[in-house]
Amino acid sequence: MFLDRERHFKIKKIMITKKQFQFIVDCDVESMVSYLIEDYGMSIIDAFEKVYRSKIYTKLIDRNTGLFIQSPAYIYDYLKTELK
Repeated sequence: MFLDRERHFKIKKIMITKKQFQFIVDCDVESMVSYLIEDYGMSIIDAFEKVYRSKIYTKLIDRNTGLFIQSPAYIYDYLKTELK
């Protein structure tokens, strides 16, 4: 059976409140900060600064990218690439 690739891979619009969205973003940031501390031995302040000043954070807080629905580990891989 032939799949309509465009329809098959189309991301559905996720309906969540602003509070729910912010909660998800905050949880993702918390996880990425923890990963930075573990992987690079950063202080908590430095880790938060790296996350909040990154391009990936800008994409994370943009609902249109859909990045916020991905796992924190997935998002962190993009952050690590950006930090190289």
